[in-house]
This record gives sequence, structure tokens and C-alpha cells, in this order.
Amino acid sequence: MRCPSCREPLDEHDLRCPSGHEFQIVDGVLRLLEPVFAARLDTFLDGFRGLRETDGRRIHDPSIFPRLPFAAEMRHDPEWRMRGYDLQLIRRLVADHRPGTALDIGAYNGWLSHNLALDGHRVTAVEYFIDELDGIGAHRFYPTRWRPIQIDVRDLSVLDERFDLVVLNRCVQFAVDPPAMVSQAIERVADGGILIITGMEIFIDPVVRQRGVEALAERLRQHCIEPFVPIKGYLERSDEERFRSLGVELRPYPQLRMRLARLASRLDRRRGKPCYGVWPG
Repeated sequence: MRCPSCREPLDEHDLRCPSGHEFQIVDGVLRLLEPVFAARLDTFLDGFRGLRETDGRRIHDPSIFPRLPFAAEMRHDPEWRMRGYDLQLIRRLVADHRPGTALDIGAYNGWLSHNLALDGHRVTAVEYFIDELDGIGAHRFYPTRWRPIQIDVRDLSVLDERFDLVVLNRCVQFAVDPPAMVSQAIERVADGGILIITGMEIFIDPVVRQRGVEALAERLRQHCIEPFVPIKGYLERSDEERFRSLGVELRPYPQLRMRLARLASRLDRRRGKPCYGVWPG
């Protein structure tokens, strides 16, 4: 790993770089952040935690975590249904590969890291959110062991390592420049490895999704929560073209192939086309 402040190599034993910058493991999570950014992020997370609690999105029962994404308690939640589809396709795509090193980008609460570890992979999970119920701090609730690191996900170069499997875990649309984020992720893939991008939705006319992003920003302002990074919040045709220019193959979710929603997306330009990406394609 490299120091996020000066990019010098980081000693993984004492978590200090040659320039004297030090980092800490807090509740089992390595906080690999530049100090000014860390302070801004912490302020955001304090407010966002309350908003997630109000919305009922935090999981309070620790016994649920090891059973994600298929926990019975979450069976009516469409987000967890889609994460279940993600796990199925990831396992299918890597079925012919021996378990190796894996990088889970946008790991959320570690549900995918846990399942990859169950499959024998040596997993590094990176995320902004470290809450123990709503972020990678939940690592303590899983029986598997994987490496949780809090980084500024916009800059993957602090991970001076290449991985056999890299997953952009339902997060690429939140980057201010999604194709640039994919390009960074490709740089983290080892020779013979694979990048999988889950939870993509390409919009021909993103106006409805743009309004949703604006509404979320307004809601954050109403709760005095200042965004810590700029986001885009959606994918459009220009992103799709740039993904393809990087060698990413976009594929439809097989579980959605026969659903009416896919037919509707073809008829309504405002609806997104759900897909996932694979590199090399």
C-alpha cells in the first residue's frame, strides 16, 4: 500500500510511511485517508448515519450479516434480490479460476467480501463507510476473515497491488467520472485476472435519474449534511461508449432477461437498461 498523503510506500507493520505519516486500525478497519479528507468524511458520515436510521436501512440484527444476500429477513427487499443476482453471476464468471486475491470496491457492509472469502479468495474490501451496522465495520459479524480498508475510493492507487478478481460493487454510477473509475480498477487487475462491474443501469435519457440525484442532494442539505465528494449518480450512453472503448463487455443480467421491466426499458427512454460489465470482455 501507499501513503495517501505523499504516495510513499507504507510499512504494513507499523503503518508509517518514510515521510512520517501514520495511520491507524480502528475497530479492525485500516483508515488509510489523508487527514483533511478524513475529517470531512467523518462529518458527513455522522449525519448520514442518522438519515439511514430514519429510513430504516441499517441492519440491527448481527445474525443477518453472515446470511446475506439471501437472508430470509431481506427477501422482500429488491436491493438485496439484485445483490443475490450479483453473487450468482460472479461465482459463475470465476468458476473456471482458482481462488486467489480479490478486491471488493464499494464493499458496503462486507456481504460480498464474506462470500468471496467463503469461496477461498483472499479478500481486500475498500469503502468510504465504516459503520459497524452499515459499512465495513460489520466485518466483526462474519465468521470469515478479510481485510477491510477505508480509503478515498476515487483514488485506487493507494493499493499498490494487483488482484486476480476485482469487483466494482454497485458503485461505479456514483463516481463523478464513471469510466475513469473503471480505468483505475482495470489497473488493479493482475495478468490473467478479471474485473466485474455490477449494478450498472444505462439511461438513454437520464433526466428522471438526474432529478433523483438532485432530490437526494436537497434532502442532505435539509439535514445539514454536506457531501464529501461530488457524484454523478447515473450512467448514460456516453459512459457506455467509453466503457466499451476500455474493453469492457456489457451484458444483461440473465435473471432479468425475461422480466417485463426489460421490455419496458426498451419502450421508455427514461428507464435504465440493467446490465453488468466484464473486463477483459
